[in-house]
Amino acid sequence: MNKKEKNNVSSLDDELLKIINTSYLSNEDVKWLKSKRWFKRFIKIYAKELKERYKDSKPIKKEIKTTKEDIEVLDFTQSINIPPKEVIEVLDFTKTIDVTNVKDISESAIKAKKRVKIEKTLWSILIVVSTLIAIVLIVILVNWNLENKKTNNIVESIYKVANVKEITTKSNAKTKKNKVLSYYEKYGNMNMLEVNFNNLKNINPDTVGWIKVDGTKINYPFVKTDNNEYYLKHSFDKSSNKKGWVFLDFRNNIDNLSRNTILYAHGLVNNQMFGSMRKVIKPNWYNNKKNHILKVSTPNSNQLWQVFSVYTIEPESYYITTNFSDNDFSDFIDKIKKRSINDFNVEVKNSDKILTLSSCYDNKKRMVLHAKLINYENK
Repeated sequence: MNKKEKNNVSSLDDELLKIINTSYLSNEDVKWLKSKRWFKRFIKIYAKELKERYKDSKPIKKEIKTTKEDIEVLDFTQSINIPPKEVIEVLDFTKTIDVTNVKDISESAIKAKKRVKIEKTLWSILIVVSTLIAIVLIVILVNWNLENKKTNNIVESIYKVANVKEITTKSNAKTKKNKVLSYYEKYGNMNMLEVNFNNLKNINPDTVGWIKVDGTKINYPFVKTDNNEYYLKHSFDKSSNKKGWVFLDFRNNIDNLSRNTILYAHGLVNNQMFGSMRKVIKPNWYNNKKNHILKVSTPNSNQLWQVFSVYTIEPESYYITTNFSDNDFSDFIDKIKKRSINDFNVEVKNSDKILTLSSCYDNKKRMVLHAKLINYENK
């Protein structure tokens, strides 16, 4: 470096130039590193490698001559805002070593370059993968919102044509007149449901009933087909929809009841389908006795069911069994009553019919409700 050039370099910059020269770091090397992050990473790896190679060597302070290329490297480091002091602190050790062994110096630099190259590649892969994941999540979120909106529209259209009402049936009127206290009258006026099933069947011929659970948003028609898979991914109008719909187990007949009749639906976080069933394990729901009576209507009958057990459980097939021998059914009743998180103080006998509502609680558990039939009227 001539005198004019040296006059343009501060004492701190001059120290940096000496370090760069000592490290055999060329202008091309620095440009290859491209950014402050990777330049500094290279320096750290390189310094660590040198310390390992020279740990048993006697330090020898060397006089370093600064070259024109060093000035260009310095300009580049300054252009990417790397304070000279940071580099000097990291490479301070290199000022005191014997740099006559060019092999150790160059091998240290080569190793540092390889490490940085691998790290840059991994970082690039991480960015690409993260970007792809972000895109997928955005697509899922957009699709989720669209399916929610679609389901809401279907529900609204169903309510318009179903004309659902709560009515006092002949059986209700007779019971009140004779002052005989039935199960459901213990908790207030438990009317039956009246539903226009003709309009619903025009939309979907698979419609077999309607269920309402007080204290939740469960107030939907339910359907049945020849399997338990289709309505996990199809809506009431049979359009493809991951929100699914409420459906009856294909082994059951809602008018000719099995010992255990089962309804399924997804437990959606926005409370659609059986999502609001999470409320049945909460104290507020349990403390309101009117919530304990479920209303079911079909084209041929009106039904009332009294809840006697609610719980969450790991996925299993036991509670979704439909038919039992007498002994097995007695054991079944005893087991599902003991599972309940609340005591409903309801007697359940072998002669009773059970309605089971099953849904997902989270990724690991299912939420389950069991009720027994307390009133059945043919239309």
